[in-house]
Amino acid sequence: MENSSVVPDANITVSAMTSHTIDLLIYSYGERIFVAICWLLISIFGTLGNSLVIVAVLLSRKLRTVTNVFVVSLAVADLLTSLFLIWSVFALLGRNGWPLPQAEWFCIAGGFMIFTCTGASLWNLAAISVNRLLLITIPLPTYRKIYKPRNLAIMVTIVWFIPFSVCLALPLAGIGGFGYDEQHSTCSDLDNHPEGETFHRAQTVTFYPIPLITIITCYSFIFRRVRRHLKQQRNNEELKTVPSTTSAGSSTAITSSGVSSGSVSGQSSHQDVDATIVKKKTPSNRTQRINKMEMDITKNLFLVVCAFLLFLSPYFIALFIPGSDYFLLYGGIIVLANSMINPVIYARRHPHFKVVFGCMIQRRYGDIPEPSDFLKRLLRNT
Repeated sequence: MENSSVVPDANITVSAMTSHTIDLLIYSYGERIFVAICWLLISIFGTLGNSLVIVAVLLSRKLRTVTNVFVVSLAVADLLTSLFLIWSVFALLGRNGWPLPQAEWFCIAGGFMIFTCTGASLWNLAAISVNRLLLITIPLPTYRKIYKPRNLAIMVTIVWFIPFSVCLALPLAGIGGFGYDEQHSTCSDLDNHPEGETFHRAQTVTFYPIPLITIITCYSFIFRRVRRHLKQQRNNEELKTVPSTTSAGSSTAITSSGVSSGSVSGQSSHQDVDATIVKKKTPSNRTQRINKMEMDITKNLFLVVCAFLLFLSPYFIALFIPGSDYFLLYGGIIVLANSMINPVIYARRHPHFKVVFGCMIQRRYGDIPEPSDFLKRLLRNT
């Protein structure tokens, strides 16, 4: 009799827990499947893209620059985000809560790593913008002194320590936590935690405003500095050929060497005049290259700022808007997509990365420029 009374109580308890979970859900199962598919694709392409960045630096010494230290750190953060995202995919596909009740720590670890690595990704983006600004605004010896190996290690450590400490210290202090979020069916921070809102705001304040202000400020200065420099180059190039009129009414062109072109007698032929006009109206190849360089730099900087604003701003802003819970799951798609976009913006458009990527994809490892010792050993053993 005693045994028979235990079973119904257990069934009632399980039934009550299942009912409680269903009541908290704000998405249909079809919606969760859609988000799970999106996150699975992000996980796959993010893993492949960021792995290519890391392996490329491992194989080529040409890519081992100061800036690329932060690019690799960014790739590691996005790679870990992509890998741990798979646990949220499992969570979304579970019909009655977390599908692996005996291994809930997978979900806790998944939520913790996604938030920590997302924060590290944002701080790495800010560190890259500061590095690029200093690269073009301070003397090279000073730049090298600032970014010597010891200081680089400290910078990368800080970039990771800030989000790690927030995601670890606050839950340990009883402010928020990680695990299976019954409201959104994901491995995330716990929205139903008594201090869940406080945890949201702490993350937003730590992860978003400072990197955002840093990126916009640095790239604005970079754009103005580069544009001013290229404009000066363009003006210098155009001044190499300036039409002028002599007292005899003949047209001459003053070259960069200070010697006048045209006839010595002071009378220029129609051909000389036409050539001068053509030189004035038609920009030189160097001027065209300068114009193209300015456009390419403008596009790259525009992409960097737009990617940050478009992929990250909606989610963090929504955390401060009451009643935005329904948007957060879809906003998560946009935020996490940043993990697979970063390799394209920060590596694929880089000329040296493009060459190494091409050699890797076509399996022409011997053509990789400045092969590392690791690659040399691999080539010798094959």
